[in-house]
Amino acid sequence: MEKILQAGRKLFLEKGYFGATVRDIALEAEFSTGVIYFYFKGKDEIYGRICEEGFHILLDLFTRAARIKGTPLDRLIAVAMAYVEFFEKYPDYFDILSFRNMGFKQVGLPDDILKRLDEFSGRIIEIGYGIVKEGMEEGYIKPGLNAWETAFSLWASIEGIMFIFKRKYFDVYELDFHRVIQTQISILLDGIRKG
Repeated sequence: MEKILQAGRKLFLEKGYFGATVRDIALEAEFSTGVIYFYFKGKDEIYGRICEEGFHILLDLFTRAARIKGTPLDRLIAVAMAYVEFFEKYPDYFDILSFRNMGFKQVGLPDDILKRLDEFSGRIIEIGYGIVKEGMEEGYIKPGLNAWETAFSLWASIEGIMFIFKRKYFDVYELDFHRVIQTQISILLDGIRKG
């Protein structure tokens, strides 16, 4: 089964979700399509399983980062850097989950697979939300902000840097990825820090 998932990862990255077929995956894995269907219902299930693998890795990184000692602001920085670690160490999973700006929510997966992936995604997002909420309650983050909006804004700004980096804009301006991330984190924290 691992050989099928490896073939799926490779082909989803090369051809995209819509371009890869079960036949392509079978050829890449050096199996018949019958063998593929013995283990999986189809391409959707293979893609869903690969996304789940990526979410397990990301959830583990976020969970560990959220447990560090320090203030909620320290934990937000740690979670942001855990996302950077995922982006750098697991680029294939990052690309498959983000799916060249489409994401798993946009490819028309069956409801059961989409529900499982939504649950993983929700658990990951809730980590950031929990830290933001804690920061508000403990007086580190400005009162009156919406915790969900703040958590999503933090996530979107870090992910946005990743996409700009992937499009090679940093090369043109000779920018260092990590320095831009650190600058963005400073700007974000200055914007939400109380007092």
